[in-house]
Amino acid sequence: MNIIYVYGRDWPSEKAGISFSTYTAYGMAECDLKNNVDLIFAKNTELDYQEVLRNYFLLEPLSNFKVHLIETETLFSETTKFYFKAFSKIKELLKQKKIDAIITRTVKFLPFLYMIKKLYNIKVFFEAHSFYLDPKLKDEYDRKKEYIYQKLTLPRIDGIICHQSVIKNLYQEYIPDQNYAVITYGFRETTQLNEIWKNNYIGYIGSLYDDKGVQDVLYALKQIEDHTLKLLIVGGRSHRVEKYCNLAKKLEIEDRVEITGWVDRSKVEDYLKKIKIGLVPVRDTFHGRYLTCPTKIFNYFSHGIPVIGSNLPTVREIVTDKCGLFYENGSIQELIEVINKLNSSPELLNHYSKNILDRAEELLFKKRGQKFIEFMKNC
Repeated sequence: MNIIYVYGRDWPSEKAGISFSTYTAYGMAECDLKNNVDLIFAKNTELDYQEVLRNYFLLEPLSNFKVHLIETETLFSETTKFYFKAFSKIKELLKQKKIDAIITRTVKFLPFLYMIKKLYNIKVFFEAHSFYLDPKLKDEYDRKKEYIYQKLTLPRIDGIICHQSVIKNLYQEYIPDQNYAVITYGFRETTQLNEIWKNNYIGYIGSLYDDKGVQDVLYALKQIEDHTLKLLIVGGRSHRVEKYCNLAKKLEIEDRVEITGWVDRSKVEDYLKKIKIGLVPVRDTFHGRYLTCPTKIFNYFSHGIPVIGSNLPTVREIVTDKCGLFYENGSIQELIEVINKLNSSPELLNHYSKNILDRAEELLFKKRGQKFIEFMKNC
């Protein structure tokens, strides 16, 4: 298949969506060299895209995988300019070769996507990472345009790809007669850690926004039974790092808390090798309950690290009862109990680790790419 993937965000960047889309498209190209995949992003580098793939995403360039970067500097809306220029780039690619399918995860590009379908009779798909079809949400979050774009175009495209069944169920309430696929996120490869039990860190990978629930982990750390267990937080911008360092001092556990701040992807791998238990303390918000697909879970899984996470459907669906433990969000006492339980049993921890590694094959980006291709061919 010849496939175009459009995402109106800066490339490269640390945003989770950039990782999602880049690795997804790479998986489609990698699973079969007969698939030609073109990505269209907003430009955020002067480097050659192949150099960025190697050094930022740690991916080897492929002959059937290309990244096209759109210049968006303008006196007018940068995003609006991107949509028109992306539309022009698609027309240019159409002159060069037959295109079988176009995917976007950008809601405001949906009218352009539908226009392409009508003009050129090409299959078009929306990869759902947001939701605006509930009329109450459009008013609450001032998303009237997004509501209109989704309501008018999504019933008329060829399919919707969801990363979890919880978001698919949300869409099906409003668009029951549509083609859906549930294809979760994944990871590049697995690196099994030897003697994971001997690691002395519980770990958190990601940003430090309040809705991530990381502050609960610090309160729990103060009260867990094993005072030799430390907390490693990988990520966070400087002002938020300072906030959590101050909280650790207030709780008198600063000697047991290490916060790296934002680091390169290659360094994340080094830190993962120190972690015994991976944490996903997502808050119970609309986004946390229905929309998120925490990439940190796949960071942990790629090294066979068992997970402790909030008892939310978006966390449970990926982790399952076979790969970790759960606690009711906001209950620091329950969080303490599950950390104590997993940290006191090498048999249980190794059991979860083995289950994760047994699932590894189905979660590889290459396998995810194959599922995308099969779904689009069958629609």
